Amino acid sequence: MNRLIRTATEADATFVHDVYGYYVDHSDATFSTENPDVESYREKIRRTLETYPFLICEADGAPCGFAYGAQIRPHEAYRWDVEATLYLAPDAPRRAGHGSALYRALLDALGQQGFKTVYGVITDCNEPSLALHRAMGFSQAGHFRNMGFKRGRWLGVIWMQLNLGDFSGAPEDPIPYRVWRQTQP
Repeated sequence: MNRLIRTATEADATFVHDVYGYYVDHSDATFSTENPDVESYREKIRRTLETYPFLICEADGAPCGFAYGAQIRPHEAYRWDVEATLYLAPDAPRRAGHGSALYRALLDALGQQGFKTVYGVITDCNEPSLALHRAMGFSQAGHFRNMGFKRGRWLGVIWMQLNLGDFSGAPEDPIPYRVWRQTQP
């Protein structure tokens, strides 16, 4: 199986919409209960790529997953912190390494951009995602019980944390993705 990880384009908005919509309707992986329209995803891709990676994984030429970074809090002192999101299509081949490869590419880019800490925010019953985060080197930073009510039950959230960089001295500002990617081969 051939795998390609690339930067998302606006043309990927329908794929992202459809994959996320599956999880909105059929799982507790997201606390969203409504899926935004395709145009909202086009805008999200455009807006995200200004500062953070938004990546697509393809298997044999077909998209099978996406991952992106986002601002974790609006305050300036948090600018070195990123919330990471990863979803595989429901029909993506399992145990093929696509999630790990996609997440690794996201983390590598974020580290090279100068971000220091990445957080995964995971529903506490989502053991496959928790296992992936542990395998990628994340550790549990917090567990918030009964954070959201979806599909007839209360759900908790576990925050996982991975440090990407060194914390000595004053850091340089992270390089925006739109600038950083121009330096990549």
